[in-house]
Amino acid sequence: MAKEYTLSSPDSKTVVKISAGNEITWAVTYNNEVLLLPGKISLELGNGKILGTGVKVRKASPSAVNDVINVPVPVKNRQIAEIYNQLKLEIDGNYSVVFRAYNDGVAYRLETAFPDNNVEIVNEIAGFNFPANFQTAWPSTGAGFGMMRREATAESKPGFGSKNPESGRRGFGAPGGMPGGAPGAAMPQGEMPPAGGFPMRERSPFTNSFEYIFGDSLVASVKETAGLPLYISTEKGTKMVLVESDVYDYPNMFVKGTGTNSLVAAFPPAVLKADVSGSPFGGNAETAKYIAKTKGTRTFPWRAVVISPDDKGLLENELVYKLATPAAFDASWVKPGQVTWEWYNATNIYGVDFESGINTPTYKYYIDFAAKYGISYLLIDAGWLNNDAVDVPAVIKYGQQKQVDVLLWVAWTDMFGKVGEQLDKFAAWGAKGVKMDYMNRADQQMVNFYEEMAVETAKRKLLLDFHGAYKPVGLNRKYPNVVNYEGVKGMEHNKMGSTDVTPSHDVTLLFTRMVAGPMDYTPGAVVTMAYGNFKNLSSEPMSQGTRAHQAAMYVMYDSPIQMLSDNPTLYIRDEPFLKYLTQIPTVWDKTIGIDGKIGQYAIMARKNGDKWYIGAMTDWSERNFEVSLNFLDGKKYKAEIFQDGVNANKRGIDYKIVSKEVTSTDQLKIEMKQGGGWVAILTPVN
Repeated sequence: MAKEYTLSSPDSKTVVKISAGNEITWAVTYNNEVLLLPGKISLELGNGKILGTGVKVRKASPSAVNDVINVPVPVKNRQIAEIYNQLKLEIDGNYSVVFRAYNDGVAYRLETAFPDNNVEIVNEIAGFNFPANFQTAWPSTGAGFGMMRREATAESKPGFGSKNPESGRRGFGAPGGMPGGAPGAAMPQGEMPPAGGFPMRERSPFTNSFEYIFGDSLVASVKETAGLPLYISTEKGTKMVLVESDVYDYPNMFVKGTGTNSLVAAFPPAVLKADVSGSPFGGNAETAKYIAKTKGTRTFPWRAVVISPDDKGLLENELVYKLATPAAFDASWVKPGQVTWEWYNATNIYGVDFESGINTPTYKYYIDFAAKYGISYLLIDAGWLNNDAVDVPAVIKYGQQKQVDVLLWVAWTDMFGKVGEQLDKFAAWGAKGVKMDYMNRADQQMVNFYEEMAVETAKRKLLLDFHGAYKPVGLNRKYPNVVNYEGVKGMEHNKMGSTDVTPSHDVTLLFTRMVAGPMDYTPGAVVTMAYGNFKNLSSEPMSQGTRAHQAAMYVMYDSPIQMLSDNPTLYIRDEPFLKYLTQIPTVWDKTIGIDGKIGQYAIMARKNGDKWYIGAMTDWSERNFEVSLNFLDGKKYKAEIFQDGVNANKRGIDYKIVSKEVTSTDQLKIEMKQGGGWVAILTPVN
């Protein structure tokens, strides 16, 4: 007979029910609402043994933790409350399953204590069985066709549609997906596809850059495989996000739709031999029939579900970080900051006496620009390797004279098999960090390579930014020099043929990708286009939405190193915009989610030192709010507000900066135009 166990969160709102008998299952409720029906937990080994079947529990050990995590590189909060209840089931066969219940999520992991040095993991079984056909923001790597399958019959429930609390809109944007649109209105600029179809262009879900667009869909309407995080909304409006954490020596987990109300885990096979010649992307020459070969005694990754009563709670969630291994070293040397960067703007500066491009004079110009405006770093992106036109050591030395540090881009194939040799060279030049790109994989070998890079860069006190990368899985807690990840469909796609990076997409990322951790979206567009005016141009790129929409990203997007991605010449021509952006820090003492709905709008407040920063963004719909300042202390503050100009619906570059004095008893009125934004910097008045 199965043994039954119950684990509750500290606030008693979340309950995990565990059954251990012929198999191990877990089920989750929140405020008496069923979120997950019993789902199987199992691990299939290469020797034929299956953990999680014929279970005999030797010992059940409950425990509780009430502590505080001090965060060396505070992406959201300098201190994180670590409060949870735990249940560890020790099972005959030298393995355990550990469950945790936090107030903002639940998780479990397997632990093994086998004497073997090498154990093959053939498969891991993790099922997420929902009690109904819940709505989901399903991730797709497809370019140009936008969102996933939608059900449109009168009998079915459209995703986030009329029977959902968040009704009255097509997709995640305004009704019709366009400014002031009505249901059935024409879709704008690639933002929403026709109802009823998902073009079957999906490449392998395990080998891509994981730069997703998120489709308004239903769990039972998808059969594709997608990466995490995965956003789910119940019929009562409770929000879940499926995530994972503490992934080491093991592949990333993906989820596969089954055409039912259940999702199952999927994993890339182990790579036995990687081809790193002939292409910066490399290639897989040979894969195994197992997903991992690993140590017999170890902990496995956390399988976790973020839980929130509403969308705004997701803006504050740090479950992935809380579940990760604590920092492995003193990270006081890690310096977050803003970065001037030339790839997005194609080194297309002008009004100078030299030909711009990937050359030494251009990079010295960027350093002069950074020095003048207090920007911490220059990132030298692709094109400098084996290029006699740029003297990288000389550029780095010039930056040192100007107190501007330099980060260097590399393809992962430039590093694989020679990490120490390459990093020693970069460190000897005086570089302060590496942006590694094009990995485009999430298998065990690549996960191990991420950690090797984290270890070796930390030894040399170098920052590390992953591009062409899977989402954060806790590595940035263990190795705080890992300051950013891409794994996000960001602003670079505005120059790469895509029309998917819309204001609706921007306010979807906050509730999906960013729940996993920091994201290198690379904001800062100067050329910002109102609805209908956007064109995808490579050398003179532009963004969709308003200038204030871009400014808000500097407050709202988690990114300890944050790009100022546009052309220095353009920034200098609009100095008030530049000077406003360079006032905004990249790490935070405190984060508060004020309001938000996925794909529609978001409002949040952040604190750094004695200043507060408030950011808001909207989709293509105009929106007005009044925000209480009751989170302030008793001081009087000067609010410097960056807002959409009166003509921003026609000219996306239109903005206005105004100032006023406020206290904690006041409310600030936020008015956003189509694709708009709003920012306030609140400074104490002495």
